[in-house]
Amino acid sequence: AVFPNAMIAGDVVITHLLSRLGYLENGKAKIMVVDTFHLFPETMEFLEKLEEHYNFKADVFCADKIPVGDKDAFDKRYGANLWKEDIDEYDRVCKVEPFQRGLKTLKTDCMINGRTRWQGFERAWIDLFENAPIGGGLAKCNPIAYWTLEDTFDYIAKYDVPYHPLHEKGYPSIGDAKDTIPVPEDGSVRFVDFKFEGDKTVWLDYAKERVG
Repeated sequence: AVFPNAMIAGDVVITHLLSRLGYLENGKAKIMVVDTFHLFPETMEFLEKLEEHYNFKADVFCADKIPVGDKDAFDKRYGANLWKEDIDEYDRVCKVEPFQRGLKTLKTDCMINGRTRWQGFERAWIDLFENAPIGGGLAKCNPIAYWTLEDTFDYIAKYDVPYHPLHEKGYPSIGDAKDTIPVPEDGSVRFVDFKFEGDKTVWLDYAKERVG
């Protein structure tokens, strides 16, 4: 099985669960990371901490024909402002193609992911397990399908799960630095030392808004 890990709250919970099962150490589950070259610096630094903490090595994929971690090479080939000039091409080059190539390279038969039912209408009926489609395709495992955002942070606090450092700066979720902001924008709600500071319902309401 392969777990594409974005290191958001739900993903660090799944990482911890996979470790408890022994799947990271024995290789039954592989961690895959897509580096868009536009992530927060803290994200790839946090990946190194996760690798050390759980004793695994992630398979990192990025834009085609670019060495992992070589932002200068990316800028030279694709342009530093690709996302400003053509966001669809940026998504294809930096997200979709590396993701698909990663799954193929790792010979994925089952994909583990952190999709949950609250993440929009199209995910409202997902189950814990989805069989591979007839005629080919991936089986999917959604271990936290029934969890809320609050559930994930409760689990992180209960088991001292390493979490992304930007939660301490007011970010409920983390993606590309270019389009990720704190909620609320003044950073008054944070998750620090395994507990919330400020009104956590702001983050939980933000999660609910994404349903619609």
